[in-house]
Amino acid sequence: MEKIFGKFRTKDVSIGAKILTTALSIRWIGWGLAENLIPVFIFSFSANSYAQAGLLKSSYDLALILLFPIFGMLADRFRASTLILFGLAIYVITGTSYLFAGLTGLVVFIVLARVSNAFGYGLDTVGRETYYRRSNPPARLATVFGYSDSISNFWWIAASLAGIFLLKYFSIPWLLFMIVPTTMISFYIVWRWRKNAGEKTPSVVKEKLNYREILKELGTWNYQLRLILILNFFLSAAFAIIGFFVPIEIFIGGSGYTPVILFGVITTLPFLFGIFWGKFFDRKGPRVFIYGLLSYAVLLLFLSIYRSYALVLAIAFAISVIQEFISVGKEELVTVYANPEHFGRVDGLMRSVMNIGSMTGPIIAGVIIDATGGEKVIFAVLALCMLLLALGFALEGRRLHLRKLTKEI
Repeated sequence: MEKIFGKFRTKDVSIGAKILTTALSIRWIGWGLAENLIPVFIFSFSANSYAQAGLLKSSYDLALILLFPIFGMLADRFRASTLILFGLAIYVITGTSYLFAGLTGLVVFIVLARVSNAFGYGLDTVGRETYYRRSNPPARLATVFGYSDSISNFWWIAASLAGIFLLKYFSIPWLLFMIVPTTMISFYIVWRWRKNAGEKTPSVVKEKLNYREILKELGTWNYQLRLILILNFFLSAAFAIIGFFVPIEIFIGGSGYTPVILFGVITTLPFLFGIFWGKFFDRKGPRVFIYGLLSYAVLLLFLSIYRSYALVLAIAFAISVIQEFISVGKEELVTVYANPEHFGRVDGLMRSVMNIGSMTGPIIAGVIIDATGGEKVIFAVLALCMLLLALGFALEGRRLHLRKLTKEI
C-alpha cells in the first residue's frame, strides 16, 4: 500500500498495524461497491416509512451495544488477531444474507445481515484497535489511526466509484455479496500474519466476563473518559442521521443511485487524509479540538437551513473533515487517560455508547421526520449539544491549565 502512496509512508506506524490496515482495505473494497446504497436498500423493505427504516437499521446498532463491552473484555484476554479472524469469518454470513434478502424479498435476511454485520464489525474493530494501542507509542496513536483511515478509505472510495458503473450490470444485492470474497482474502492475510508475527498474548485478567464487571469498569473512569464518552454518543448520533436519512432524501427526490453514491464518496474523502489530521493532532490537536466542536455545531445549524444538493454536499463534506479530526484525536486521548491493561474494555464501552447514538439517532429522527416532514429540529438540537460539549472540553482544558500553574508556583 505504501509503495502506491509515497506520502503515506511513515515510521510512526508498526508493521503489524500496516498489515492489518492492508487487510482492512481489501475488505472495504467489497463493502465500498454498494455500501452507500444500503440505506436505500433497507428503505425498500420498510413500506416507505422512515421510522420503520430506522428500526431496521437499529438491529445492527442494538447488537453492537450489547456486544462491544463483551468483545472489549475478550480483547484484554486474547490475542487481537483471534478476535479479528472470528470477525472476518462472520462477515461471510453478512454478504450472503444481503444477497438472499434481494433474491427472496424477505425482511428477515435484512435483520440477519445487520446482526451478523454487528458481530463481524465488533470483533474486527475491537481486535484491530486494541492491537494498535498495544503496538504503538501513545504519543503517535492519532497518526496510527489516521494512517489506517487514509489507506482503507481510499480503497473504499475507489470501489464506490466503480460501483456506479457496475450497477449497470449487477443489482445491489449482488454487489453487496462481494463482501464475501474480499473478506476471505483479508482473512488469509491476517491468518498468515498471525502465524508468523509472534503476537503476544495479553496478561490474564481476574475480572469475570459479565456486564456487572462492565458497569464496575465504568465507575472507575475519570472525568476525561466520561466526557469523551458523551462526545462519542452525540458524534455518532449526528453522523448516523446525516449518513442514513440524507441519502434517502436524495433518492426520493428523484436523483437516482449515482448522486447517492457520490454523496457517500464526497463525505468519505476527508478520511483519506486521516494520517495528516492525526499528525496535526499529535502536534497541535488539543489546542484546536474545541474549535473543531464549535465548527461542528455551526455546520449542523447550516444543514438544518439549506436543502439544495450542492450545499448539502458541501456542508456534509465539511462535517466529515471535522468528524475525522475529532475521531483520530479522541482515540489518542482515550489511550492516554485509560489503564493500559483495560484498553479493550474501554474501547468496547466507548463503542457501545457510540452505537447507542447511532441507533437512537435515526429512530428518533425517523419519528420526527414522519411527524413533521423535515430534519430542521433534529439538527438544531444536535448543534446545541455540540456547543455544550465544546464548553465542557474548554472547562476541562482550563482546569488542567490552572493545575499546571499551581504546580509551577
